Amino acid sequence: MAKSLREQINLKKVPGTDNTYLCDWHSDWAVGINILKLHLEFLKPCTPEKSTITIKTLRSGATSTTLQAELTQSNQLKTLAIATAVNFERPLGPSAKSEWTLLPLPTAHPNLHAIESGQKDPNWVLGRIKGEFLKFTERILFAAPRKGHTTNGIHDGWYKFLYAHNDDEDYSPDYEGGVDNTLLTFLTDAIPSMSDMLLRNGGAYDAHAIHRKMLQWEAADRRNEGKPAVIWNTIKEAMKAQVFNNTVTLDIEFKKRVDPKKNSGWVFIRTVTKMMDRGRMDLDIVICDETMELLAIAHQTVLVLEAGRKFSKVRKAAL
Repeated sequence: MAKSLREQINLKKVPGTDNTYLCDWHSDWAVGINILKLHLEFLKPCTPEKSTITIKTLRSGATSTTLQAELTQSNQLKTLAIATAVNFERPLGPSAKSEWTLLPLPTAHPNLHAIESGQKDPNWVLGRIKGEFLKFTERILFAAPRKGHTTNGIHDGWYKFLYAHNDDEDYSPDYEGGVDNTLLTFLTDAIPSMSDMLLRNGGAYDAHAIHRKMLQWEAADRRNEGKPAVIWNTIKEAMKAQVFNNTVTLDIEFKKRVDPKKNSGWVFIRTVTKMMDRGRMDLDIVICDETMELLAIAHQTVLVLEAGRKFSKVRKAAL
């Protein structure tokens, strides 16, 4: 995935500097590249324009290096990131198996090879989201539990990133291999809106509403069975949103080095919110590979705000 991202944001070093880069704005992307352990603070909303990224070394040691990245637009600091790079190839101590597992247990494991071959799975239904906003979602193939999301505040799904855009609904070739850490970083933020899901408001990223549409699409024509349901969104529909999510902090910890050549590209993601109270919401994200081995964990702090604040002509100075 790193290759696709790099090409589309056109990352370039600023001549005459050691640690400053320019990147274009591209409508496909919502989050950027990472290292191995990452803390992001979103200070101000980014706008569709070029960005300047300045990188500073905070600490360089024998086992890890800590970097700070600052993203600015029009001389305004928009995002601050602190990343710790660790060499997973170098053993630092012993290993042992843990009996940790996800609770409640996820729906029975799908046959990922079979569903990619167009076979209907008894427990999972396939989908893709296309439309007029958040264009990167067109590149994500996902599977949702056929019985729906039955535990309030928990969302489960299987995801695969499609590296080439298709005009039809067929699977696009995976030109770059399977999962890499750039993709894992991206997927920690490419999740359904848990606030819409908790409120069951039918918003564009309400997983309950998406699930109903997927089943309706599949049931409408027998020829649809085994194919990914296509869910369309429009800016007009988005303007009707009751709430919008504003991520304040995002922390990601990578648990192992991912070899893109040794996986099929599928990952399992569980997203959990413990509480949404008066506009404040927490998110815990767990990402596993196709064998359910842990790849990464993440935590988000989110403000859930009234949509009128985003779309009104008069913006309030403070939240």
